[in-house]
Amino acid sequence: MAVETVVFDLGGTLIEYAGTYATWPELETPGFAAAYEVLAGNGRSLPPFEQFRQAGFDHLPRMWRAATRREANLQVHGLLAAAWAELGINHFAEDDLLAAAQAYGKAIQQQAFVIDGAVAAVTAVKAAGYKVGLVSNTMFPGTMHQADMARFGLLDQFDATVFSADVNKWKPNADPFLHVLDELGMRAETAVYVGDDPGSDMVGGHAAGMRTIYFPSSQRFHKPDDVMPDGEIQSLAELLPLLENW
Repeated sequence: MAVETVVFDLGGTLIEYAGTYATWPELETPGFAAAYEVLAGNGRSLPPFEQFRQAGFDHLPRMWRAATRREANLQVHGLLAAAWAELGINHFAEDDLLAAAQAYGKAIQQQAFVIDGAVAAVTAVKAAGYKVGLVSNTMFPGTMHQADMARFGLLDQFDATVFSADVNKWKPNADPFLHVLDELGMRAETAVYVGDDPGSDMVGGHAAGMRTIYFPSSQRFHKPDDVMPDGEIQSLAELLPLLENW
């Protein structure tokens, strides 16, 4: 069946959020630093930043796995609360944690850059008549990512966007993909998902009944031998020609 719908991943596929950091969760360091600065204000006495950051690094993978297993949603302010709780600090008000989470997000935004060819590729796909959607695993509010997409000239090309923390639906489960297809009014058998993480993007797209295209924009993710995308591109400029060949 012909492809009518193209759904993209965001981080690592269209926008890179890692900054100068090669690995996760180390790339979250600027966010933890900004949150710490906010919470250390007003003369508060807190443990050293390094202890807080390490507590965050310890909790983030566990909380991310819990989200992808449908055990609990993950949002930045919850991560911050968990990190402080490990250090024996439970007295921050929710407003304080939300302000710290906002500072965290702004710090991550500041190190973001658009991936080469992303704007041209998405614009070309939209101009060719495809419905265009997005599904992103993220602990940040979707409004933050939409601001980045607007800043880089991407947002207007999308017909629907789904961000995991907003709806508590996480890849590689099928539900976030089905959610965006429902918003688009399109069927899975006419859709393809483009992403850089085989274990999340290819597995999840296939679980939803979509075809998938692997775009290895970095060396961050390994492609397991048992995960077989329907197509692979080495640059986003290759995307539209591949779709047209299908």
